[in-house]
Amino acid sequence: MAHPQHHNPHLPNTFFPILPLRLMHPLSRYLRALSELSRLRREGGRLRFGLSSVSASDIAAQFYCERKVEFRYTVGRIRTQEMMEGENRHAKLVEKAVRKTPEEILRSALEGKPVWATELFLASSFGGVFVTGKPDALVFEGGRPIRVVEYKFTEARTPAHYHHVQARVYCLLLRSLGMDTSHLKYVIFLLPPSSSPHFDRMSKLMLEGGGDEGVFLFEPDWERGRRELIWALQYWKGRREAQPTATKIRCESCEYRERCLPVG
Repeated sequence: MAHPQHHNPHLPNTFFPILPLRLMHPLSRYLRALSELSRLRREGGRLRFGLSSVSASDIAAQFYCERKVEFRYTVGRIRTQEMMEGENRHAKLVEKAVRKTPEEILRSALEGKPVWATELFLASSFGGVFVTGKPDALVFEGGRPIRVVEYKFTEARTPAHYHHVQARVYCLLLRSLGMDTSHLKYVIFLLPPSSSPHFDRMSKLMLEGGGDEGVFLFEPDWERGRRELIWALQYWKGRREAQPTATKIRCESCEYRERCLPVG
């Protein structure tokens, strides 16, 4: 397995140089999306809260509690201890990644080289709305993506629905960019909060799965992912209001509980 590669997430203002014809299709779509997204960010977005795009993490969070997502924008993000610990553990997983540009990473991947890309920025338009995301890892072999990898630091024993939602959005992004997704699966690692997983062991489990070790391998449900995305984007287009979670036990630990419950 190749060493993980990481890129600078800042969007370019111009296209990269002309590429070989056989790499042009997905790579040109990707670069065109970045260019268009840069323009929208400069000019100002037309989505709810003035956004120019919607992130995969926000879409996943809508399936946890959409009202909580709304409070993050109207009140502000309240950083909890759990959130900061999760960010630190994610950072440790990618700290040794080789820094390369998106073009370098995708060129190598589409040429058929084995690539493990960490937090590669993805963007594509769905129904006139740009969706973005940075999968924890993308694995390419034979010129196509074969794994979307997500790390979740949790005591849970099985992935939650919103974990699947986020991974499916990443799969849809790759397909929308014209990549060959015929061998694509997604992996959800459920890692104990105090764990420090070893990269070599994780790369092996990523290919094979292993529920007993908290590694879950799934085929993308493309139609379900498409329906979830359509539902989520209706909120950002302003076509419906935020819906609270139906799992009320989540309210007990919510940092917006005091603001939400009087109207919930």
